[in-house]
Amino acid sequence: MARALFRLSALVSLLLLLPAFSSLSMARDHYVDPGAAASISSDGNADTSWRSLQQIIDDDIIKPGDRVILATGDYGRLLVENKRMSEETTILAGQGQKPVFEIVDILGSSNWRLEGLTVTSNGQRKENFRYHVRVDEDSEHITVNDFSIFTVADISGWSDVDWNEQAIDGIFSAGNYTRFRNNDIKNVNFGITIYGDHSEVVDNHIENFSGDGLRGLGDHALFEGNVVKNCYQVNRNHADGFQSWSVSSDGEIAAGVVKDVILRRNLILNFEDFDQPYRCELQGIGMFGGVYEDWIIENNIVIVDNWHGITVMGARNVRIQHNTVLDVDYFEPGPAAITIRRQNGGPPVENSLIANNIANDIFGDSEGVVVIGNFMDADFDDVFVDIDDGDYRLPDDSEAIDICAADQKVDIDFFGNPRPIGKCADAGAVEYRD
Repeated sequence: MARALFRLSALVSLLLLLPAFSSLSMARDHYVDPGAAASISSDGNADTSWRSLQQIIDDDIIKPGDRVILATGDYGRLLVENKRMSEETTILAGQGQKPVFEIVDILGSSNWRLEGLTVTSNGQRKENFRYHVRVDEDSEHITVNDFSIFTVADISGWSDVDWNEQAIDGIFSAGNYTRFRNNDIKNVNFGITIYGDHSEVVDNHIENFSGDGLRGLGDHALFEGNVVKNCYQVNRNHADGFQSWSVSSDGEIAAGVVKDVILRRNLILNFEDFDQPYRCELQGIGMFGGVYEDWIIENNIVIVDNWHGITVMGARNVRIQHNTVLDVDYFEPGPAAITIRRQNGGPPVENSLIANNIANDIFGDSEGVVVIGNFMDADFDDVFVDIDDGDYRLPDDSEAIDICAADQKVDIDFFGNPRPIGKCADAGAVEYRD
C-alpha cells in the first residue's frame, strides 16, 4: 500500500512538472536573413530563414523563450509593441553578422533581450524619432547588450548646425527592471537616459555627445564602469557627464526624492583633445534638483573644465568616497570641486559624507555632512604617475597613499583591484600597487 501511494505521489509530481518541461522544449531558434532569396520557402530554420523580422514579431511567430538569430542586412525600424513574454526572449546578431537598424522601439512589452545590433539614423532625423533605442514606461525586464549606436560614423566635419539638426539620443528608457550593458554609443545628443526604477547601466562607452552623457532619474539604479567622454557645446544646454533631478508625484520638477542609486567606477572626461571643436565646459556629476537619498558615489574619475566636479544639492545619507575629481586645466571655469549643499528652499543635509577623495576643492555644509580623509593640493604633478597624459595611478611616493581615514567599506578601486594594499586605503579612485 505504501509503495502504491509513493508511485501515485511520484506520478502526480511528474504531471505537475510537465507544463514546465513542455514550455522549455517548445523554445526554438528562428533565423532571419533579409537577403534570403524570395523563391526559397521560409520556415525560420538556418537554411530556410525568415526574410522579415518585423513580420514574425507582428504575427506572433516568436514564442516565449525563443531566440531570433539575425544575419547581416538592413532591417529598418524594429518595433516590439504589446509583446509580453512569460520567459526571456532573445533577438541577437548571428556570429560574425552585422544586422543594422534605423530605430529600435520597445513599447508595452516585457522579457526581451536584444544583443549585438547596430542602430544608426545615418544623420536622417525623422519627425518624432528622438532616440535610437527607446523603452517606454509600460515595458519592463528589457535587456540591451553589446549594441553599436551612432548618428553618423564620422563627425569630424560637423558644424554646430549639423549637431543640432542631425544628432539624436542614444538610449532612452522609462521602463522598470532594465539592463544596458557593453553598448558603444557615439556621435549623439544625449547618451543614456534612465527614468525607470531598478535599472542597471554598466560598462557602456559614450563618446562625442552634445547633451548629457548619462541621466539617472529613477530609484534603485546602478551606474558602473561607464566611460563618458568628449562633450560638444553646440547650443545652450549645460552638459553633464551624469545628471539627475527629481520629480514629485504631481509632476513638479525638483520637488521629489530620488532614492538608492550607486555611481561606481565611471570615467567622465571633458575632452581628449585641446583642439577639439566646440569643446564644452562639462559639469561632471550634477545633482541640482531635489533630495537625493541613500546614494553611493565612489571610485569615479571625473576630469572636467568646470566648478562642478561632483555636486549634490539636497542630500540625505549620501556617501561621496574615493573619487578623483580634477580640473582639466588651470584656468577658469574651475577648479573642479566636490560639493554637498542644501538645495535652495529645500530640507537640510542629513547624515552625509565626503571621505577619502582627491579633488581640487571640497565644500560641505557644516551640519549634516562629515568631511574626512580627503586630499587637496594646488599642484598634482607629484600625486599621480602622469597627470598630463591622463595616468591617474599613484607613484610610490605619492602623498595620497595611506591617508588613513575611517574605514569606508570600499574594498576595490577604479580598476577593480583590492583595497587597501598598505596599512589603510589611499585617497582617490585608484589604490597604489607595486
